[in-house]
Amino acid sequence: MHFLPSLARTGSLLRIVLFCTTLGLAGSGHTQGVVPTMGTEFWLGFMKNYQGNPNQSLDIFISSYTNTAGVVEMPLLGLNIPFTVIANITTTVTIPVVQGMHQQSDIVDNKSIVIRTQDTVAVFAINFEEFTADGATVYPVQSLGDRYRLVAYPGLNGLPELASEFLIVARQDDTEIEINTTANTVGGQIAGVPFTIQLDSGQTYQVLASDALGDFTGTTVQGTENSGPCRTFAVFSGSVCTNIPDGCGACDHVMEQNLPPQAWGTRYFSVPFATTTRYTYKILADTDGTQVTVNGGPPVPLNAGQSVEVNAFTEAACFEGNQPFMVAQFMEGISCAGNGDPAMLLLNAEEQRIDRVTFATVVSNIITGHYLNVIVQLPDVDDVSLDGTLVPPGAFIPYPNCATVAYASLPLTQGSHTLQCPGGLTAYVYGMGSAESYAYSVGSFTPLPALALDTVLCLADTNTTVTLVIPVPINDPVWTTLSDPNTVLAQGVSYTFTPTASDVYVVTGTAGLSGCEQQYFFSIEIAIPPVIDALANGGTVGIEACLLQPVN
Repeated sequence: MHFLPSLARTGSLLRIVLFCTTLGLAGSGHTQGVVPTMGTEFWLGFMKNYQGNPNQSLDIFISSYTNTAGVVEMPLLGLNIPFTVIANITTTVTIPVVQGMHQQSDIVDNKSIVIRTQDTVAVFAINFEEFTADGATVYPVQSLGDRYRLVAYPGLNGLPELASEFLIVARQDDTEIEINTTANTVGGQIAGVPFTIQLDSGQTYQVLASDALGDFTGTTVQGTENSGPCRTFAVFSGSVCTNIPDGCGACDHVMEQNLPPQAWGTRYFSVPFATTTRYTYKILADTDGTQVTVNGGPPVPLNAGQSVEVNAFTEAACFEGNQPFMVAQFMEGISCAGNGDPAMLLLNAEEQRIDRVTFATVVSNIITGHYLNVIVQLPDVDDVSLDGTLVPPGAFIPYPNCATVAYASLPLTQGSHTLQCPGGLTAYVYGMGSAESYAYSVGSFTPLPALALDTVLCLADTNTTVTLVIPVPINDPVWTTLSDPNTVLAQGVSYTFTPTASDVYVVTGTAGLSGCEQQYFFSIEIAIPPVIDALANGGTVGIEACLLQPVN
């Protein structure tokens, strides 16, 4: 809540203070149902994988707390797969590799996949190929943005066809996107030179680096002014097949779905991968002047688009910054880490905790070990349960440099699992075998921002006439209230009236270039004076004292 200056009046013996407050719609960072990784509509696509090994599969894992049903579609290719979900059991839908996997670079394609369900579900995507696989959390439409700064990884040194890559999936017609890459592309685009693409609903656009050593980390992908903020889209990134770091075999596909920078945070936690000896992390900044500390060490200075990579890291780490940034954690190759193979995790910020989720492990004859890294606030170590059984509090280890937070690494059996903690948690599921691995987040929540109020008026009584004026011109403005959005109060650039109650007044129109809906909010609070009985000067007869009126 934001408090305006108090409206107060002082009498001879009595001072009364009343606060007018603005309306807030903020939610807890881990409250289920705010802006979740769970939803009823998801858009995704599968990037190019190595495709030199047998047993390839494009799998979508779908889970829910309740029984539900839905459909997986490739809308521009005519594929339609209905499915059902049993509560707390993961349903797997498989997309044919020939139809679903992107192959070419710098061309508009039609390989989008959309998932629509009757009730809320969580979705995970696995691009599986024997010896080269990875997974990603898939975010619902309410968590998508119109601007991204990407985290990716270079390709395999000496093999230009195994390169850094990213994929854009459009969900609305007339989506115009400006791309500014950090590496040259197969299609001839030059690093640092922006170019624009046009996509309609269901169309996709994959980009591959022209050089195996090129890295798309720091690349920006954003909707133009013509496209506007209402045309959000999904972006995936990673590498076709890579060593992490260079020289640490073997090659593996890595992938993740990116979050827009407004969902980034200032505090992250990493946990070493079980049965490995080391891992890699990469920190990326979106704004100039970003400074990040790792385990309380000296600040790492970064400007917009800059990143720093650290290999052979062995500790659990606490990352803290002065402004939002992103952290990626990478599993290294088996020849350096002793087990597993490259996999990519975009870490969830501390604010993006989740309190309950069902997820599944990958099914593979090669991946023989499955694990879960869990991070909680120290007071919550008694309340974490996996598949209905409490995790022993002694399994959690406090972070040495972030003493209020603890982590645990837990073994998993192959199949579906349900994880919960009422106080909220962050968790990552992963698995590994001989030169094989996968890793993805079990989910997160980004809190809704407080309602952006353009004007706040605090009125002393109900006899005041006010005029509300749109701060920036919009087309066809219509005035309503938040409490009754279906009743039109007026049309035009201004609205003059005498308020009779506290409310938020909303003017709605469209932006000139993009045609996106545009709204402005005006909070009006009426200060209704309370009637208070007070005893003056030691008397026994009460007097009536009203706010904003003097006491005689």
